[in-house]
Amino acid sequence: MAKPIALICAYNEEKHVQKTIDKTFCYVKNIVVVNDGSSDNTLNEIKKTKAILLNHKTNKGKGQAIKTGIKYCIKNKYDPIIFLDADGQHDPSEIPKFLKEIDSGIDIVIGTRQKRKSSMPLHRRMTNGISSRLLSLAAGTKIKDTQSGYRAIKKEVLENITLVSKRYDLESEILIKAAKNKYKIRQIPIRVIYDTETSTIHPIKDTFRFFRVLYRAVFEW
Repeated sequence: MAKPIALICAYNEEKHVQKTIDKTFCYVKNIVVVNDGSSDNTLNEIKKTKAILLNHKTNKGKGQAIKTGIKYCIKNKYDPIIFLDADGQHDPSEIPKFLKEIDSGIDIVIGTRQKRKSSMPLHRRMTNGISSRLLSLAAGTKIKDTQSGYRAIKKEVLENITLVSKRYDLESEILIKAAKNKYKIRQIPIRVIYDTETSTIHPIKDTFRFFRVLYRAVFEW
């Protein structure tokens, strides 16, 4: 029997995390939140909810936070795992669409962002377009929105691939390795909300890490 869980990783999201968790509980009974060493009041905001809390005392990066959450979910036999961001960009009301695809036999469901181009920051449009084309080549399958963090993944997939990345590049690594292992990947349209607050993504560092993932995909994996 399916035992779905939502995995939310949070770093300095005191303004959004509680609301995100509360909305998510309307669509899934189990939620685990990884506080990745936040320096603001994020930890206390999470504690106000009924979500399972996993706490990093220091900031280890999104990839490491995801791996902490995945390890917990696998150990406790949750399946599938629904990944969404803590900043309110992802609409929890779309979770049933992800679960429907998983129930139909799909291994990984990726939410493809469908908002008007004008609503997505220019630098995100550029980097997302380039990275999606390159990662699709590395994975051997066309993926329209490789940088979308809104996903549902079967436990089996994550049990059978070894993850080495520690930052944002982990999400790309999962897709490449899953595609190379012939897991079924499906993309569905999602809504997304952008705000004007500062992103925790570091364009230069994370671009370097992305190309490092591509190099490994071609020459090592």
